[in-house]
Amino acid sequence: MKNSSNILLALVMSVGVMSQSYAADSDQGRPEGGPQGGPPQFSSVDTNGDGELTFEEFSAQEIPHGDHQTVFDDMDSDGNGVVSENEFTSFKPPRQ
Repeated sequence: MKNSSNILLALVMSVGVMSQSYAADSDQGRPEGGPQGGPPQFSSVDTNGDGELTFEEFSAQEIPHGDHQTVFDDMDSDGNGVVSENEFTSFKPPRQ
């Protein structure tokens, strides 16, 4: 009886650890822009697929705060009028 209880306890603990591990993996595997409100993926904003975001492509997106022109200009770190994938992914908006 004691041996069965130990096995049952070990099984329950293993299931608990595995479910927590699965939940952590699920969160990490969630694509950007998922249900938790993360940023969109570059490819979903680059609607013509040319590898650059124009202001027109960017302004078609909803943004949580600020105006489109200011955010776009902040992202365009080299000031060439388009946002590269690198500029897009490395952009960190200021905290509110």
